[in-house]
Amino acid sequence: MNRTTELAEFLDIALRGRIESVAELAEVTGGSMDATEKTVARLEEFGFLSLADGVITYRRPDATVADVTQHILADVARDLESGIARTQGILQSLPKLLQAWEHGDSDVHGLPIDVMHGPFAAPDMYKIQASRSKPVASYACMPDTVPLYTVLAEKKPGSYWEENGGPNHDIRLIVSTVDANTELVRNQITHEINAGSQVRMHPNPPSFFWILDHTSVGIPFNWGEAWPSSMMSIQSPTLAGIMTWIYHRVWDEAVPVADHGHSWENPWDPILKLMNSGLTMESASIALGLTPRTGRRRVADAMRHYGVSSQFSLGAAWSASRGQ
Repeated sequence: MNRTTELAEFLDIALRGRIESVAELAEVTGGSMDATEKTVARLEEFGFLSLADGVITYRRPDATVADVTQHILADVARDLESGIARTQGILQSLPKLLQAWEHGDSDVHGLPIDVMHGPFAAPDMYKIQASRSKPVASYACMPDTVPLYTVLAEKKPGSYWEENGGPNHDIRLIVSTVDANTELVRNQITHEINAGSQVRMHPNPPSFFWILDHTSVGIPFNWGEAWPSSMMSIQSPTLAGIMTWIYHRVWDEAVPVADHGHSWENPWDPILKLMNSGLTMESASIALGLTPRTGRRRVADAMRHYGVSSQFSLGAAWSASRGQ
């Protein structure tokens, strides 16, 4: 029996009898005074009970579990964000390190690397790499789509995947929430979705980058750039695996753009999706192009719908209703 199970069984006995003293608990559970005091102290740390002047008082377990779970999730989120931040910090130095490797005096074969510079280095490099490999899977993150989509709107609107996609392809695109709420980008995204792409919007995409077939990646010389003027394409399944992990993290936090229109079941779904990913109600409202007042009204409507009295409980109820 693990320690958590032992604590749960001890608490079960204490709650059933509403036992008010350590001595009585020791007698009922058959434990020593020293062991019982330590167990009571441990439960007090978790918030299930309190001991004052020798008298034990108890707190509703559901309230305590909710608090403990929230703290644990907050810690996990901080650790994860810290890990992602460290990963992205390393990525900032990767282009220079790879160039140093390529120019170094070594008999070891270098990685297949292509470099391109210019105002449209990003899309030009992507087209070259995609035409070479004919990828089945393409994961792209474009924090700034305006330069490319402005040119497409002036020439021939459409998606690369209209002619190069297939039924078994896995095409994904992440754009910024701000861009996704402009007429220019919405029009182009329609072409992307019609061509079979999955498109999601994120309030703060980390950088411009892509992954093709989980074997090659495209990253800017300066990680974090929304529209880079210098791009590096690297053939490396190992690096692609790391970048795919980052991509999936951003993807899970993003909101499907198709859902942003009319396919949400309820009007509060988009804002709750963003709030569940960590945004405040005000930030989520602004990201969706809503006034803070409208955002508050939709959250209030959702709370009434689910019969809850706090945003934490609302997030849990909404996730449960969507099977998450």
